[in-house]
Amino acid sequence: MDILANFVVNHKKFILILYIIFIVSSFIGNNYVEINYDLSTYLPLEANSIKGKNILEEEFDINGIAFLMMKDKSLPEVEKVVKTIESMEEVKDIIWLGTGEDILKPESFMDDNIKEEFLSENSNLIQIRFINSNDSLETVEAIGKIQKIVGKSGYVGGPAALSKDMQTITKKEVVYYSIIAFVIISIILFMSMESFVEPILFFIAIGVAIILNMGTNIVFDSISFTTHSVASIIQLAVSMDYSIFLLHRYIEEKTIQKNKEQAMVKAIGKTFNSIISSSLTTIGGFLALISMNYGIGKDIGLVLAKGVFFSLISVITLLPILILIFDRQIEKYRHRILLPNFKKSSRFIVKNRYVFLVVVILITIPSFLAQANVEYYYADEKILPESTDFNVANREIDRLFSNKNQLTLIVPKGDKLKEFNLIDKLTNIEEITEVKGLYSLVDITIPEDFIPEDVKTNFQSEKYTLINMNINLPIEGKSTDRALNSIKETVSKIYDEWYLTGEAAIYSDLQRVTSKDFKNVTILSIAIISGIILIASKSLTLPIILVFVIQLGIWINLAIPYFQGTSLNFIAFIIIGAIQLGATVDYAILYTSRFKENLEILPNKEKAAIKTIEDTGRPILTSALILFTGTLSVYLITSMRNAAELTLLIGRGAIISLILVLVALPSILIVCNGLIGKTTINWPKELSK
Repeated sequence: MDILANFVVNHKKFILILYIIFIVSSFIGNNYVEINYDLSTYLPLEANSIKGKNILEEEFDINGIAFLMMKDKSLPEVEKVVKTIESMEEVKDIIWLGTGEDILKPESFMDDNIKEEFLSENSNLIQIRFINSNDSLETVEAIGKIQKIVGKSGYVGGPAALSKDMQTITKKEVVYYSIIAFVIISIILFMSMESFVEPILFFIAIGVAIILNMGTNIVFDSISFTTHSVASIIQLAVSMDYSIFLLHRYIEEKTIQKNKEQAMVKAIGKTFNSIISSSLTTIGGFLALISMNYGIGKDIGLVLAKGVFFSLISVITLLPILILIFDRQIEKYRHRILLPNFKKSSRFIVKNRYVFLVVVILITIPSFLAQANVEYYYADEKILPESTDFNVANREIDRLFSNKNQLTLIVPKGDKLKEFNLIDKLTNIEEITEVKGLYSLVDITIPEDFIPEDVKTNFQSEKYTLINMNINLPIEGKSTDRALNSIKETVSKIYDEWYLTGEAAIYSDLQRVTSKDFKNVTILSIAIISGIILIASKSLTLPIILVFVIQLGIWINLAIPYFQGTSLNFIAFIIIGAIQLGATVDYAILYTSRFKENLEILPNKEKAAIKTIEDTGRPILTSALILFTGTLSVYLITSMRNAAELTLLIGRGAIISLILVLVALPSILIVCNGLIGKTTINWPKELSK
């Protein structure tokens, strides 16, 4: 470490030039990072619904879909709008009343089934199919154009409209809550530090790490919009500690070293192990997300782990240079610390340690049971606020045309009789309101050569034939699952090879794939972090105690929505354990390591515990407040429910972990001190009882 520290101190200009090059490169790279708004792409490729989705795209060239409902317009007026939209280069084709009927005919002479599908209460429903996917930039821009064309007389819903609103909101809100987070965290740092200049240097160092992380995301094919929304805030909040560790040690070393350069060399050397341990536990928690069957875990885990790594590098190499350059300004603009010093509360906590221990025991089992029964949801529709264009449109469309919950069944082409038999059986399933296939429209006895080509291409490819269905049920839920199971059982009796896709089918597969993810992530994150603590502490009991304290915080955190009767987005539910454990176990490690130091110099464990709360209270409080306020800014501003829920859990988890570490952990360490001494190498003995 002395070699690295001396290199940093003696080659400041060279390192700064390197950082400038890296920053410029990252700004350029960030422009080419693709944001993925289609969460279905993170499902395993072998999932039945994903195979079906890929067949639709490859064999039938079916990608993005939207529904347009026009109110109080004559059929010639609707036809005019249809032709305008049809002429757009992003649009593949349009299906509406005029596709299957002559609109010049009186309505009383039109086919009732066709009218029922496209006409209701003087409103016309139009299905628009796009060349590109729902989430592509071209389709999103096309939705915007269509909304301008129809104005207030039309409602644009469906998956493509959902994607457009999600992208618009995310891009706009990221800027807002990033600014608010910067302001709030600045206030916390100014309150907790001794100089007005120190927080500015911290922001520069961690800000550079965030820029490098964002730019290097180009190594991935894409990152999810969930990751994009919260990664920078989380990186800033969880890695600010490293800067504080280094600066405090530098201030101490300045009083005993001959010059500031030598003080910085010593500071880097003495804080390196603690910073490495802290960052490894955080990185370990994030990397545990890779164990998820659902690919978004890998997406979030790798981006956040990479971000913490860049923060570590920046704090060790860039921050020391900034501190040395602005050392005079740091000294000039000093002020008193405004956060509490914990002198009174430390004695109260230790005095009432058995009371707190009993409270911990009493809340453990209820919290564990409650968090295990939290309800969670999958549908993207529930992420957006009710007031968005998409939700307003979908409510109107659903009211007049029942639920446009469309499913597509794909079976091998070639056996007309089997296909006709399948359509007949599907029609008898109660939840299905409409079944449309080639042989629901065309008599099975008609020779295939006599069927118009444009009709055949809508239902057949070279290898497959498709059957479209509508079910009058929500996108997800138990009733929807029962209907999907009925469809699967029916088709399985007739075909060996089949694929069922559509939003409801994808969410059903998503639920199946992620059913074990929470358990897998929890076990792996505990194993990784316990292993790191075991190696660092050389103890068999400390990993169990420290991880238990934070794990209890996670259970309490997840028990709250259960008692509130609210559901969580499944992603937030799965990943919060790894994030809270990785980000806040540092509090427990810091307290325990300082408790060990104080036990060596103070007469007994009670006095050591009191001194440790006083020593670590402020830094732990500062860290927790940064994580809490940074994520709270997202929660208060974002209208995206998934981002709000995740950041609320992270911020609330930081405060819960803070309370447990400063209240419960001292009690446990005092009571278990004898056991810890027997199971830990070099654990100090009490000087007096």
